[in-house]
Amino acid sequence: MTADTFDPALLEGEEFHLNPYPALKRLRDEHPVWQHPREKMWFVTRYEDVVAGFLDHDVLSSTIFESSHSAVFGPSLTAMDGDEHSQKRAIIAPEFVGRKLEAFLPVIEDNVRRLIVGFTEKAARELVEGFIDRRETDLVDTFSTRLPVNVIVDMLALPQSDHDRFHYWYPTFLAGLAPDPVLRKKGIEANAEFHDYLEPFVQERLRNPGDDLISRLCEAEVDGEKLTVHDIKSFVSLLLTAGGETTDRAIANLWWLLLNHPEQFEAVRQDHSLIDQAFTETMRCEAPVGGEVRLVMQDWEMRGVTVPAGSVVNLSIHGANHDERVFSDPATFDIFRDDLYIGREMRVGYREGGRASHIGFGLGKHFCVGYQLARTEAVVGTRMILEAISDVRIKPGRNPVMGGNAGMRSVTSLDIEFNPA
Repeated sequence: MTADTFDPALLEGEEFHLNPYPALKRLRDEHPVWQHPREKMWFVTRYEDVVAGFLDHDVLSSTIFESSHSAVFGPSLTAMDGDEHSQKRAIIAPEFVGRKLEAFLPVIEDNVRRLIVGFTEKAARELVEGFIDRRETDLVDTFSTRLPVNVIVDMLALPQSDHDRFHYWYPTFLAGLAPDPVLRKKGIEANAEFHDYLEPFVQERLRNPGDDLISRLCEAEVDGEKLTVHDIKSFVSLLLTAGGETTDRAIANLWWLLLNHPEQFEAVRQDHSLIDQAFTETMRCEAPVGGEVRLVMQDWEMRGVTVPAGSVVNLSIHGANHDERVFSDPATFDIFRDDLYIGREMRVGYREGGRASHIGFGLGKHFCVGYQLARTEAVVGTRMILEAISDVRIKPGRNPVMGGNAGMRSVTSLDIEFNPA
């Protein structure tokens, strides 16, 4: 079949936002490397090809992010490539992934994991206590949107009294990435305000470091070079957005999927060790991020198609995670599936012995730097809820619809009823 047999309207409108998977399946089966005739963006939708694209840093570059991300956040990891990205990631990533020097990996990982779990348990407990007596709540509004930001604020050792300011800043940053000039202006202004807010805290940690994340970023170095104050503030603002928006959607999607699959929810309720694999299957079945775009630096050959240098490519995470060539019956949420790798996420991915990893966190150099934070918040937060409440069900007549826009996908509300445990 020729490329013009695929109707680009299938990638637009309400129907696609509610359920993008049928259109992505057609692209996978008929046009795995396809160019939108009007927008000229290329779409890559098969698992194997998306993985190859994520890992080919020489040909596919993330510098396409610079104009939007740098304007709002300042230079940050998502907009860096090459030596600059590798060096600054090496400084930043240990605080989230647990790797500074290979020799210290077990000790560092254990300390970081305990730090994250402690803050997550505290934040989750406080949020649950806020709604448990009502016997009903919107889990998105009272829990999933608040937990990631509260955890990040506590890890940064910033005042809890400022939580509401952070809950304003992070969606404003995210909206600032849109092409709308009004939203972009608000995002830039909010980020400038946030940088001014952070300045005295960073300066204080430089003088008197503690055991918080800002202090660790101030002290960390690679090859004798440390992060600048501006680097630290830019990364923290990016972390607030990425760590808040993506993680809260993942938590909401996890609960929506479990509550709509009662047998699996009951299995998780009975055995909390299954929460981890339920989160992994959520990141495959309904990942919050639908895809990532890359700039083609030189002609890229894929499946007999030449994607010219200068093109923009969308590496479809949703398309890859639903590829029938890798995952059987991919539209079905199944925490017990035997073709999904459920071990520790790896930057290079995993595909061996009939099992493959989801790519909901991306791959390669731009593999999500906060993946361990996101996973821990979802798993520990879910456990804390399950320990506090019972007889959980979606409020009658209020089952939300999964949907999305701007490349993100989640439920925007989740009204539940329950009894205290």
